[in-house]
Amino acid sequence: MIELLFLLLPVAMAYGWFMGRNSIKQNQQTAKQDLSIKYSTGLNYLLSNQQDKAIDSLLDALKVEDDSVEAHFAMANLFRKRGELDRALKVHEHLVRLNHLPTKDKQQAVFELGKDFLSAGLYDRAETMFIKLLKSKDYGLKSLTYLLKIFQSTKDWQQGIDRQKLIVKYNDKRSLHTLANFYCELATTAFEKDQFIEVIELLDQALLLDPNSCRANWLMAKIYENHQQCELAAKCYQAIYHQDNEFFPDVIEPMLACYTRLDALDEFYAFIKKVYDETASSSALICYLAHVEQKHGKKKALDFILSALKRRPTIRGFEHFVNMQMSPSDVDVSNTSLDLIKELISEYLKVKHRYSCRTCGFDSSTHYWSCPSCHEWEQLKPVRGLEGE
Repeated sequence: MIELLFLLLPVAMAYGWFMGRNSIKQNQQTAKQDLSIKYSTGLNYLLSNQQDKAIDSLLDALKVEDDSVEAHFAMANLFRKRGELDRALKVHEHLVRLNHLPTKDKQQAVFELGKDFLSAGLYDRAETMFIKLLKSKDYGLKSLTYLLKIFQSTKDWQQGIDRQKLIVKYNDKRSLHTLANFYCELATTAFEKDQFIEVIELLDQALLLDPNSCRANWLMAKIYENHQQCELAAKCYQAIYHQDNEFFPDVIEPMLACYTRLDALDEFYAFIKKVYDETASSSALICYLAHVEQKHGKKKALDFILSALKRRPTIRGFEHFVNMQMSPSDVDVSNTSLDLIKELISEYLKVKHRYSCRTCGFDSSTHYWSCPSCHEWEQLKPVRGLEGE
């Protein structure tokens, strides 16, 4: 009997091992079936437009299989694009609460949740999410960029400036450009109070961060002019041309006033001629023609503008040409016709936008340092082409 037991023992062990293995396979198969059922249920809810039930079902499936995380990110982003922020928030908040998610997935969930809050206008909550990721290798710079957008929307310029060290560390041109405009905003407030030293210090800092900030030089020229330092203001105006010649037409008139005070008009017109030769700007052309007419007579000026219009025709240039043809002493029929043409052109130009955003194409008759549409800084510039410069 004992011998029989010893013979049956290996058989019992083998049977137990086989049944245990089979049980594990059955459990795995059952789990996969449950997962498949939950996903199928979720998809059916989606197809029948029962989206809240679909979300609950798919989130329940996530507890079973972590490989479905990417699918849930895609689903939440789809909700956000469709403007269904409450559903996107629900998915991302669920992902954030999952403790067993890998660090990278957890950070992505926090980042996406921050974007949800931002889209919903919940700036304080969005700010909290993005601050959590500032030290993240993958999401640090992205989160910093969104933080700057929040500070821009809330006009909390000092909050952005407080993160200057981190911005300089990343050395991201766009972030540096944004921060330079934050300094310009503070400088504008100081300028309104005529705080000369503070304005100069703030604008120096802005130019240190972004040497191509024509806004900083524009403000600096204004404060110098207010304090009768026209020579320094003139240098700022010239710097603007080298920084961004598309913006330069807007500074020609104040620059002329500055050089007039300095009694250095020959130097000014030599510079304007250089600007016209390099850019063919209508504003530069019209300004320079006044000098030509004064120095060499009206006929020389008319020859110059005709040549210029053949080279690069613009409506503004043609309007000025018509204006030059009209003599106050003549009241004949041809003058009446020219007057009508001038009036029609003037009315046409009035309804055309003076500025266009180089980033999003937004058109405006008024200049803004921050585009009202895309909120990019210093991108609203005078229109170029037939109807502009």
